[in-house]
Amino acid sequence: MKAKKILAAVTALSLTTVVFASCGDSADSSSTPAATTTTAATTTTAATTTTAATEDSAATGGGAGDSAATADSTADSKTEGGDSDYTPVKTFEGYDAFLMFGDSQWLWGNWEGQGEPEATKAFGVDADVTGDGEYTVSITNASISYDDPDEGINPQIALDGDYAVGAQGCVVMCVDIIGLLNGEKLKGTGDPKTDKETPGKYNADDLKVELKSIKADGQEVAFDNAKIKYGNIEDNNNCYRIEIYNDYGDTAKDSPIDKDNLAFEDSLEITFSIEGLSE
Repeated sequence: MKAKKILAAVTALSLTTVVFASCGDSADSSSTPAATTTTAATTTTAATTTTAATEDSAATGGGAGDSAATADSTADSKTEGGDSDYTPVKTFEGYDAFLMFGDSQWLWGNWEGQGEPEATKAFGVDADVTGDGEYTVSITNASISYDDPDEGINPQIALDGDYAVGAQGCVVMCVDIIGLLNGEKLKGTGDPKTDKETPGKYNADDLKVELKSIKADGQEVAFDNAKIKYGNIEDNNNCYRIEIYNDYGDTAKDSPIDKDNLAFEDSLEITFSIEGLSE
């Protein structure tokens, strides 16, 4: 594990490309300033993290209500142990939904969906949105510290042994559903489930989406649903977004959650409902 920590620190220190989170409207996303790199110390070593939120960020997972099994993201991954509790699921029958997140130090970074091609910043438990129902997306200690055999360990964590140091605060918390919306600005010709610039089938106004719960380590987190932003918020993709909080979005002005007091060690999970997908 010493090798993993050294690898994480060296990898993060070598990251010079600056990326940023864009969760506001088209004006906000086009003028979002680049974020800088910060360093977080663990109890045993220093791990440097890229303060990166991507404009083409992806999905976290779970399952549908009655029609599909909800992902078991409430398990105590720290107790049960590391990578063995997490297996990435990269194939989706429906639409890939994921939890985009970075804590106050830009750690616990999860910026892409598992179903996105060539994803290198996907460390969540995604949901396969196959129709109307309730779905849960999450990040867990096991997923965020997963040592991917192809991509390596997540550079946006600080390790304490086999586990990620607990998250403190929040700079970004959104749910993105990939491939869903028939955007007016972007008219790509690929598969909308894998190419965010290709229009999907649905109008955002025809869908009824509601945030049901936020749980940190299984405990309910209070939120004001009236302040949450829903829809095709960004101008660089056709994803449906639930913006709970973003430093670069409208929610930064009037936050639906107490972002500074958010803290967890094992899991953050978000449950939402969606209607309007049934044929």
